[in-house]
Amino acid sequence: MRAVPTLMFAATLAACTAKALPRSRAGNQHRYDDAIAAAIGQANAVYPVPPALVRAVIRQESAFLPGAVSRSGARGLMQIMPANARRLGFRPDELWDPAKNIMAGVRLLAVLLKRYRGDVVSSLVAYNARPRPLFAPLPRNGETPAYVWKVLAFYEQYRRLESGAQPSRKENACPR
Repeated sequence: MRAVPTLMFAATLAACTAKALPRSRAGNQHRYDDAIAAAIGQANAVYPVPPALVRAVIRQESAFLPGAVSRSGARGLMQIMPANARRLGFRPDELWDPAKNIMAGVRLLAVLLKRYRGDVVSSLVAYNARPRPLFAPLPRNGETPAYVWKVLAFYEQYRRLESGAQPSRKENACPR
């Protein structure tokens, strides 16, 4: 039961430290937005991963650029490694297709969320770095802690956008 307060603290801290999405660009981030939204919807119909979480991962992984390639060779919107493509049911060359890349990434997130019993933090650590024991503490080194905090912050922003909720001044006030 220690994971719930930790996750709540993590989400609060992430929301307090993240920069808000610009209002004018929140709904239309680039020319691929409609195709990405449709692909996220299709993936959500197959795998029970919240669309806001998928958008948050895409934003952190590739900044919504379908042709993104990392130094490690990860490809596309959700930065899937070619070596993992086959395990996810795709050929490495299919990772350039935004819809297939999103389906592969959402499948991986769904597997991780199931493995970690819904623990988003553990799932994000495994998505970014490597699997670890259930409810293990967030690593203290490397890029993974910053990655997790940023994805959680984007996740909270996209959840608010999806719900249409406007934060009140009180909700926006972060503890100092």
